[in-house]
Order: sequence, then structure tokens, then C-alpha cells
Amino acid sequence: MAKNKGVRQDPTIKELDAIKRLLILFLAKAGASQGEIGRALNIDQGNLSRMFPARKVERFSAKN
Repeated sequence: MAKNKGVRQDPTIKELDAIKRLLILFLAKAGASQGEIGRALNIDQGNLSRMFPARKVERFSAKN
């Protein structure tokens, strides 16, 4: 999910990226660990941590 500044991204890729982020939030809310989510979606756990800091995910889960 790299961000290339100044490079226009294909709308399909942008939508798939958004869907993947929603899936990550859903799995986190369902109680999956970052390690489980990373393995399921083939994302390095370190990258997952940078994308979604634990506090932000906790706040999201608490609101819903």
C-alpha cells in the first residue's frame, strides 16, 4: 500500500486499498491480533502497525 506522491493511482487500485483497510479494521474489531491480520492478508506486522497504530484502532473499536 505504497503512496507515490505526484503519481496518479489507478482508481481500481485505490478502491482495493480502501477495501483492504476496511477489512483490517473489521478484523481488529472482531478481536484478531495484528499478527493474525498480517498473516491472513500477507502484510508484514510492522507495516500493519505503522498503517494502524494500536491507539487509533482501539478508539475505532470503542466507538462502534
